[in-house]
This record gives sequence, C-alpha cells and structure tokens, in this order.
Amino acid sequence: MKHVTHYLLLLILAVSITSCTSAPEITNNGSITFADLARKVNENAGRLLSLNAEGEISIDSPTLSNTGSLTVSISRPDSLYTKIEGPFGIDIADVLVTRNEFVYYNATDNKVIRGPSTQRNLGIILKMKVEFDDLLNALSGSFMITNKDTSDYKISRGENEYLLEQKAGATTNRYWIDTEAFYITRIQSYDINGKMKLEITYDEFYESDGIYFPKKITLTRPKEKQYVWVNYKIENLNPGKMQYKLKIPGSAKKVQW
Repeated sequence: MKHVTHYLLLLILAVSITSCTSAPEITNNGSITFADLARKVNENAGRLLSLNAEGEISIDSPTLSNTGSLTVSISRPDSLYTKIEGPFGIDIADVLVTRNEFVYYNATDNKVIRGPSTQRNLGIILKMKVEFDDLLNALSGSFMITNKDTSDYKISRGENEYLLEQKAGATTNRYWIDTEAFYITRIQSYDINGKMKLEITYDEFYESDGIYFPKKITLTRPKEKQYVWVNYKIENLNPGKMQYKLKIPGSAKKVQW
C-alpha cells in the first residue's frame, strides 16, 4: 500500500491534462455554441459546493495491484482534504490543500510537509504540474470548463451527448457531455501523434437536489498500463462548510517549504 498515494495523486492531477480511443457515432452539427455549452456545464458542476464521501481506491499496474479505503472532504472554492487507509484501518497518507497552503502527511515515512500551495509546490508533491482547481474537479466528479481559449475547438452532437474537442498546444482534449443535464461523463487526452495519454470516465451518476454525482471514477493511462478506480460508497452532498484537522504524531519529521 506504500504506493497507493502516488496513484491517487495521478487521479487528482489527471484532469489538468485531458482526448479519444474510439468516438461514438457523432455528427458534425453541434447546434450549441462554446459559450453556452461551457456555461451549462459549469452551472451544473457549480451546484456541488461541498462534499463528504467515503469509498475505495483500487490500483492495477505493472508494479502494484492493491485496494485501500478513501475519505474525501471538499469545501468549494477553497479547501480539499483526502485520507487513504490500508488494511485494518492503517493510515497511509493525509493531504489537506487550500488555495494558500498545503499539509501532506506521509504515515509510512512518518513525515509531514507544509508549505504554500503554489503550482510549483503542488507539482513536486503530486509529481506533475497541477493547479488547485484541478484537485477539486478530479475528486468531486464535477468538472468545470475553465479554458478561455476557444480559438481551436469543435463541437459535435450524438444522440445523448455532446463531444467537445479542443486543442491546447500539442495536446488534443475531448469531453463527452450529457445533453440533458450537462455533466461530463468522459475526458480523454491525446498527444501530437494521436496516441491516447489518458482517459477518465465518470460512471453511475445519480441526481440529488439538482446535483449529478458519479459513484465511480476510472483513470486509465494506456502507455504506462496504469488503472485507478475510485468507488464511492457513502456521499453527503452539500453538507455545508467543513473544518479539517489532521492528526499528526508529535514524532513526525517536519519539513517546511
């Protein structure tokens, strides 16, 4: 279970890069503007203001295959807490991130790292460039379209979904969006050669007070043969503003960035 934290962090940061293996049958008449599509998606995602959830995280890769328990608490727009436990409730890691600072406790090494939550610092902790809002998007399952560069995009429509395709530098990103409730069901990312780098799927949505929440989140990185599944078992949607307090042993090695 030592490396479970690393694979959870891959899921957290994955929404900051996002395109397609085989597209569904989609025509080329989007019949909706980018501005309207982004607004509807963001309005839907914005209904989830806070979240308390528990579930399982499972990993399968060439170097690791294991399952742990996961606790996630989110207060939009400014804080995220997640905790990973192994068998018999053994603590693996605790991460608290706000827009101003982060606290990362690695129970395996009994070490706590604190510092400002700059993109650089989060990138070092998470092993990849990532912004704070990406963290909220990944684990809440309520992705927002924040890219303001709409100069190179394409919208198509199928029977039950829109496909938004955007190019960002050498990366092509694709988003599958439900045509009725405007939540994102799948995100894919391709490199300049058309090779898929990443796929995230959100499954088993249910509706509660206008919020559409996925019970399952799946991350696939085909080149690395890495697969991560998050299965939420218990969710409390919009419980209100939450307070977090990490329980860090006095014996923990302390590092300040």
